[in-house]
Amino acid sequence: MSQKQSRWLLGELPTLLNEGVIDGGAADRLRQHYESAAGKSRNWALTVFGILGGTLVGLGIILLLAHNWADLSRAARTVLAFSPLAASLILTGWILRSGKDSAAWREGGGAFWMLSIGAAIALVAQTYHIPGDAGRFALTWMLLSLPVIYLLNATGPALAYLAGMTFWAVDAQEGGGHALLFWPLAALILPHIVTAARENAYASRPVVLFWGIALALCVAIGVTLEKVLPGLWIIVYGSLFAGLYLAGEFWFGDAPSFWQKPFQVVGSIGGMVLAFMLTYEWPWEEIGWHYYRHGAAYHGFAASLDYALAAALPVTAIALLVSAVRRGKPHALFLGALPILAVLGYALVAQTNQETGALALFNLYVFIVGIGQLVRGFRSRNIGTVNAGLLIVFALILLRFFDEDLGFVFRGVVFVLLGAAFLVVNLVLARRKGATS
Repeated sequence: MSQKQSRWLLGELPTLLNEGVIDGGAADRLRQHYESAAGKSRNWALTVFGILGGTLVGLGIILLLAHNWADLSRAARTVLAFSPLAASLILTGWILRSGKDSAAWREGGGAFWMLSIGAAIALVAQTYHIPGDAGRFALTWMLLSLPVIYLLNATGPALAYLAGMTFWAVDAQEGGGHALLFWPLAALILPHIVTAARENAYASRPVVLFWGIALALCVAIGVTLEKVLPGLWIIVYGSLFAGLYLAGEFWFGDAPSFWQKPFQVVGSIGGMVLAFMLTYEWPWEEIGWHYYRHGAAYHGFAASLDYALAAALPVTAIALLVSAVRRGKPHALFLGALPILAVLGYALVAQTNQETGALALFNLYVFIVGIGQLVRGFRSRNIGTVNAGLLIVFALILLRFFDEDLGFVFRGVVFVLLGAAFLVVNLVLARRKGATS
């Protein structure tokens, strides 16, 4: 139940009690339960403001230090560079010693401490002309910030650490290197995530962390792939998105809201975007073992990750798909089939060097998914699922529609018909739901 609905129910309790709908004991239990939910919402708001406060204080101090910075001696600069860090350590010590268990204190103090570390590194490097680049700075900053996450049990710094490591991986690849170390370095925050999710995986802290993981995976896998075998990313990403969706359904299928389903949301949206991309020719051009890449920019030993992911991710996704079907969730086939089709399409194009078969395969797949969602929505009388199916089918039609050289009048008529179909389907479904009610 949303916070707005909880507040409405709390306001209705006196009326229900006076009219004899519920007794005093039931009213007390309902009040205790929903006041606790409302309190959690207020605590989350305080946490956000704590993070913002700590961040603003840290940035403000850095700006104040920048005033007349060039006129200061090296010794003065060094003292000022470490002053915010010393202040953040004193604040952290006070939080831990006083037993401040408030998330607002922990998150705000963590944000201030983490910014102070970055400022100290940057200012000392600038003062003493220590060479380096953005990637090395980010890596050093993130590694030195790890204690912040665990000492304060802070989620904001954990997300910042994940973002910083992803930035380092991007910078490493763009500089002609490789980013294989991203995976063990990113795994250093796994104990924090497990601890946060252990009590309640649907609470705000673990859900925010899960969103960060899902989004970071989408970027990091593409960055860490060495891409010596062109097109292998199709199999990897197809399996990743299907695996995210199916893993979310397996472990978090009972989540009560859209916000609490990060893996399902990222997996389904990413999977459909990829499927639409694969209805075009350009992803399939010059892929396969006939176009193996060599050169200084490619590292053969780092390509082992490409092969490992291309083998492990499809197997994992298919295993999760089988489990979902056995548990009575046949709709998982819609997205769960993506890695299988990605492997088939890749093998077909790599063998024949012709894109036609793969294009037909994925156009048919997207159309079937759209129709399947439409039928599923009608059966469950879920307008959201119906509209998702309609959107997929109509998007496919429009994309193919703009591939052809057709007149404005014909295109205008098609737009009108598609819009009318949207309205009619929603009207029919709304009337059916109304009649059932």
